[in-house]
Amino acid sequence: MTDQELLALCKVSLRLTTIAYDDLISSLITAAKLDIGEACDAEFDPDNENECHAVVLYVKGQFPYQPDEKSWDLYQKRLSVIGTRKIGRETP
Repeated sequence: MTDQELLALCKVSLRLTTIAYDDLISSLITAAKLDIGEACDAEFDPDNENECHAVVLYVKGQFPYQPDEKSWDLYQKRLSVIGTRKIGRETP
């Protein structure tokens, strides 16, 4: 999924139609990808549906005008699962 597709998905999830927050959302997407990569000790995989969904949860949880605590909690849980799966794949 491209950054533009992630942006569009996040905007739908936030129920936004304006472009006024695109820069902010793009910054949150970048932060989410870095956080996922750091937690998994691997680069963010844009073709991994679970990782892309985790980005949406991160953005919803951190969006300053309507932060969603449930999304943030779900992001944290999903992050631990993603990290475990990636690390498990690399182990022989």
